[in-house]
Amino acid sequence: MAESENISGTSATADVEDTIGRMERLYETLTGTSLPRTEVPYSPIPAEKDPAEHVEKQLNRLLTLLGDLGGDVRPLPLTSWTPGMSVWESHTQIRICMDLPGVPRDQVQVVAQGKLLTISGQRAINKNEDFRMHSSEAPLGPFRRTVYVPGGMRGEPTAEMKDGVLEVRIQKESSQVTTPRTVRIN
Repeated sequence: MAESENISGTSATADVEDTIGRMERLYETLTGTSLPRTEVPYSPIPAEKDPAEHVEKQLNRLLTLLGDLGGDVRPLPLTSWTPGMSVWESHTQIRICMDLPGVPRDQVQVVAQGKLLTISGQRAINKNEDFRMHSSEAPLGPFRRTVYVPGGMRGEPTAEMKDGVLEVRIQKESSQVTTPRTVRIN
């Protein structure tokens, strides 16, 4: 009996550690920067501590760090639809293809910041004075997709739009750049 409790306790600790790791990755995804180290270093859950209390403290630490960013974190705009996306990866490059039929090139923006690539834009309603829209199965309005690039980006990503498909190519790199860069679409 004691042995099974020990095994489940180890499993619970592993689950808690996994949750804390996911919270830290969330911080990195939201901010594009690594989690700053604090005076009190992160440590695994001591055996005598309550796991729920430990996770609560780690969550509070993360939320405090996010709150300290102040104006650096912008609220995300509302989106009406999510375009389909495919991601391919080689040893040196990541290729992202996004289906954007009917979206003009000048209505698409690609921004690289840190380890994040954000693609946003809008598919407008075609207004014709002779007709009014009765129904539409095509999604309309603003869209936004953010892709996390685990190893970071080397140099400027390239973007090309052809036949309603946006293709972005990213050279992989392990270092991190945190200044936002607008990517020109050819």
